[in-house]
Amino acid sequence: MAHPPVFNATEDRAQSGNPLGAAREAPMRLAAQVEEELASKLRERATSTPEFWSFSGRSRREAGHGIFAYPAMMVPQLQGALLEDVKAVDPAVASVIDPFMGSGTVMLESASRGLSFSGTDINPLAVLLATVKSQVHDSEQLTRVRQRIALRVTEDTSDEIEVEFHNRDKWFRADVTRDLSKLKRAISAERSKAMRQAFWVAMAETIRLVSNSRTSTVKLHSYSVDEIDARQIDTIGTFLRISASLIEQLRDQAETLSRGFRKNPNLRISCSVGDARNMPAKKNRAAADILMTSPPYGDNVTTVTYGQHSYLPLQWIDCSDVPGMRQELLENTRSIDSLSLGGKLKGALTWADELRDKSPAFAHCLEQLQAHPRNAQLRFVGFVHDLDQSLDAITAQLRSNAWMFWTLGERKISGVRVPTVAIVRDLLAFRGSRHVETLERKIPGGSKRMAFRNASVETMNTESILVMRGPSYTDLDSRS
Repeated sequence: MAHPPVFNATEDRAQSGNPLGAAREAPMRLAAQVEEELASKLRERATSTPEFWSFSGRSRREAGHGIFAYPAMMVPQLQGALLEDVKAVDPAVASVIDPFMGSGTVMLESASRGLSFSGTDINPLAVLLATVKSQVHDSEQLTRVRQRIALRVTEDTSDEIEVEFHNRDKWFRADVTRDLSKLKRAISAERSKAMRQAFWVAMAETIRLVSNSRTSTVKLHSYSVDEIDARQIDTIGTFLRISASLIEQLRDQAETLSRGFRKNPNLRISCSVGDARNMPAKKNRAAADILMTSPPYGDNVTTVTYGQHSYLPLQWIDCSDVPGMRQELLENTRSIDSLSLGGKLKGALTWADELRDKSPAFAHCLEQLQAHPRNAQLRFVGFVHDLDQSLDAITAQLRSNAWMFWTLGERKISGVRVPTVAIVRDLLAFRGSRHVETLERKIPGGSKRMAFRNASVETMNTESILVMRGPSYTDLDSRS
């Protein structure tokens, strides 16, 4: 595997009288000073306010962050604090990428600070959410559209059902299906795609609440028959309540984004469906200044089933309004999750030797798993291989000496804790990145929900923010 050449200050100093060596040493020395300045700022936050990075009682879903209950969302205020600190030590930063952007938390926090943003996610529903969040909406127009939708639903006397998919009647009561069909027809009648997309988000959140799947888990898990029959469900009323709340959120969001555009009239935002392992390389190193992301903490099937959580809403939303939507993604409840990191296990163990060479932490964990079922080893190796593969594509998006912020959690496989933070640090160091700081935080409210709980996979109640500096490339970046 080819890797970009990295400055080696020790070798340069050894080249007595070599002007090029001296020229390279200076920017490396400057880079080290800036890295220590950032590390000191981050440590000072926790010193002055214990548990600062946990944001217990200080995490709020507002200004667009709360338009849909997407699983395992990042803490907006935490990412915002990180951006403030890196801007303080490196004022020239102008752009952020997030290759696992989810519903767009980093996008909003970046844009509000005048930082251009480019994000991708493999889940089309996530990209729809981020797309709606990225737009400055007119709240008065949204209110008028909501009124039109409500009127159309009231006047709709048709009992025609708009969708057909496997086990539809398992997940929706007949009265709910009928009312959702009315809502689908009413939203589809709007001419503006931006307006339709906004109200599809309200529809998606409505579906989450009125379907027969329990809201206590991100995995599809049905209520009992008796519970389903006993539920008091007002589908139209739920939609109207959620859409009213959405308009309030988008009104605040418009102010937030407008503030970002005032700070930077050249602000650009891009949200698209994409696989982090296949991101196209940039043609120049004037690419993103900051990587801020939170990849899955393991294969989606046994950690957070983002795709399964999105399966029912995506059945109802017009495909033409969902970025990157393909019908094969809805073939079954696991279609999207199987495409994510660690989704394919066949032949995974053949990658073990290569990964051992890159990461001592990986090698130690795999050794611990040798006494456990082969499937545990496959899931571990398969996920780490996919994550490792994504790093080449991700770092190719970054300029020289880019800043990296990785929010990571450590799960257990067959009772063995996976040292995700150490593995990611190893894999990045193998590519020439430098460690700046690691922040620890408690997850407020207990623990992050996983797909299920058993001896193989457990919930987690802590996360880490791994702060790294990207490789220095020989084409000297003016902002190094």
